[in-house]
Amino acid sequence: KKDFSSPEFREKPWLANDKWQSALVRSSSKIAMYVAWGFAAFWNLISAYLPFVIYEEVTEKGNMPALLGLLFPVIGVGLLFWAMRRTLEWRRFGAAPVTLDPFPGSIGGHVGGMIDINLPFDSTAQFSLTLSNLHSYVSGSGKNRSRKESAVWQDTQVAHVSSGSKGSILSFRFDVPEQLAESEADQSDDEYYLWRLNVKAELDGVDFDRDYEIPVYATSEHSSRLSEFSINQAKTEQRQIDVEAIESLVNLGHGATGRSMEFPMGRNLVSGVGGLLFGAVFAGTGWFLTVSEGHWFMGLIFGGVGSLIFLFGLYFMLNSLEITQDGGNIRAVRRIIGLKVKERVMHRSAFVRFDTKQTSTTQSGGKHVVSYSVSAVDSNGQKMVVGEGFKGASQANAAAEFIGEKFGLREQRHSTATDASNDSSNFLTAN
Repeated sequence: KKDFSSPEFREKPWLANDKWQSALVRSSSKIAMYVAWGFAAFWNLISAYLPFVIYEEVTEKGNMPALLGLLFPVIGVGLLFWAMRRTLEWRRFGAAPVTLDPFPGSIGGHVGGMIDINLPFDSTAQFSLTLSNLHSYVSGSGKNRSRKESAVWQDTQVAHVSSGSKGSILSFRFDVPEQLAESEADQSDDEYYLWRLNVKAELDGVDFDRDYEIPVYATSEHSSRLSEFSINQAKTEQRQIDVEAIESLVNLGHGATGRSMEFPMGRNLVSGVGGLLFGAVFAGTGWFLTVSEGHWFMGLIFGGVGSLIFLFGLYFMLNSLEITQDGGNIRAVRRIIGLKVKERVMHRSAFVRFDTKQTSTTQSGGKHVVSYSVSAVDSNGQKMVVGEGFKGASQANAAAEFIGEKFGLREQRHSTATDASNDSSNFLTAN
């Protein structure tokens, strides 16, 4: 067993992880392929006899509800397709390890590198990389213990694609703010932090989709071997993608007093419907426990939580945010079903800077999506939300520039110390 307190690991803690001995870090794709086959085999083994049992139940006993049991072998077939897809992905692209530059990735500096994959070079192929700082923790106790993850910070960039020895080389670089949590080489505890890099591309045939758990530490190091030209090209392309995404979120126009920008009702339809369904299930469980079982205490808890989630789902679906220019003022009006519920006003001359804040996260498997809002901050430190629903830090920053350009708001930056204070404030607000 390794002694994590040894001097070597104190100076270079990433070396305590056998997978982080060099800048070359492999993905979890091969392990995922084996897990997929193992889980598919196990599921199909235990459900293979069900069709025969169900056949007897239906034909001999007339038990029609037993047909629901056919869902289990159907799921088994789906798992087999999943395992086959993981295998085809591995065979097509190979190991495709990432070579980090710098090594390890740096908080307060860069997380960058190159990925050499078995794919003929195609200048039109677009690879999207998502870098996430995650908090992994154990929830519950006893038989109900389970490991969960929550996203602390996230950013997305497109890679620069060039011709390589194996086919294509992806180059990328993220600018990572200070004060984020470092990777932890020892992941035996109930709680630790990690950094995950996801790379995906929609291609003809099997798509590319890889996860890499990489070491990221507060070294403030910068990339030294990556082409600035390639990185700047990728950043320009990402900027265009972000602006298109922002424009799809808002309705731009000119009101009677100047520029207007609306985040319309219904923009969060999927999240809202999910909240309604989840809240309804919880509230229904609470009603059942209270009325049918007489467990009023647990019923109130389930019912109360479910009702709150249901209301939040309604709010997500039915609220809108309108930003307008009114002479020398910027006005933000929040409405629900068109009815004004909140209004904030800021004079343009009092504007100092924009502030980004993490507002929500969604998770599907090991994939996380972090949403950010953008607020205008005045000279008194008062904040007014001027945009929301942006995916990742780069899109939120692009939104701040977009909103500033549309409404003529320029950040007031006086000194390096002020910039550092603002950057620190942005991070603390986002967390």
